[in-house]
This record gives sequence, structure tokens and C-alpha cells, in this order.
Amino acid sequence: MKSLLALVVILALAVLYLLPSYMAFARGAKDRWLILVINVFLGGSIIGWGVAFYMATRTPKKVAGSAGTSA
Repeated sequence: MKSLLALVVILALAVLYLLPSYMAFARGAKDRWLILVINVFLGGSIIGWGVAFYMATRTPKKVAGSAGTSA
């Protein structure tokens, strides 16, 4: 029973650790591969994980005169 609990805890921590990368790919972020690299290699520190999380959740800047605007 303890090994099952340990497995569940490890799995939950892995999901939490990779959450910024999952969010970036799910949202189609422009820098999703950079977010993945930051998350995997620097995510062990709170600052690295925070940077990856911020990059994954920020909204893309709108470019003036882009093709999606209607006049």
C-alpha cells in the first residue's frame, strides 16, 4: 500500500513539475519549445519553474494591422 501511495505522489509531482510545458503546448504558445527546455532544465528551482509558468500563461502581443482585424 505504501508503494502505491508513493507512486501516486511521484506521478502528481511530475505532473505539477511539467505543468507549464503542458499549458504551453495546449495553448499553442509561440515559444513552447523554449518553455519546455526551461521547464525541464531549470524547473527544479522555483525561479525557473516560475519563469516557465509565466511564459506559458502570458497572452501574445497583438500586432497592429494584423490579418485578424476587421474594419
